Amino acid sequence: MKQRVSRRTWSSPGLPGRRPRLLIEDGRSALAISDFSLFRNAGFDVAFCSGPGRDLADCPLVRGQRCPLVDGADVVLHGLDVGAGVAAAIRRQRPELPVVIEHRRQQADAADPVPSGCVPLGYPCSVRGQIDALQRAEAAARRVSAGTWLPRGVSGGRC
Repeated sequence: MKQRVSRRTWSSPGLPGRRPRLLIEDGRSALAISDFSLFRNAGFDVAFCSGPGRDLADCPLVRGQRCPLVDGADVVLHGLDVGAGVAAAIRRQRPELPVVIEHRRQQADAADPVPSGCVPLGYPCSVRGQIDALQRAEAAARRVSAGTWLPRGVSGGRC
């Protein structure tokens, strides 16, 4: 499991006006070396986790333990296999945390199930569509935590 977070990322917890913290979870090797500049340019501080890979025990969440990246995140873009249980574990530990899941279709009309409380996002989706969905999910969660608005449901962005 590879995790990346810069020293300056997430260094100002709870300060007003800080950038939302985005955790990108994806096992694709190209993302492990990405600089995520489009997400940063959209206003997010970004951390990355490749997920547990073949050994699910490598992920503290799957073992029922805390993960510092999840604990520090304001929103998650989840691109791992839903069957691994990482997204569901996040929702169990932090039900208020928005988790946007790339909703992959195995067959023409059959989509993988999305864990309860997660926001489905059609796959493949452009980075702009991902950013749109993440911004809307994070803003809705902020309004809910402030008690100013209770959404009926947040849906994924335009791809």
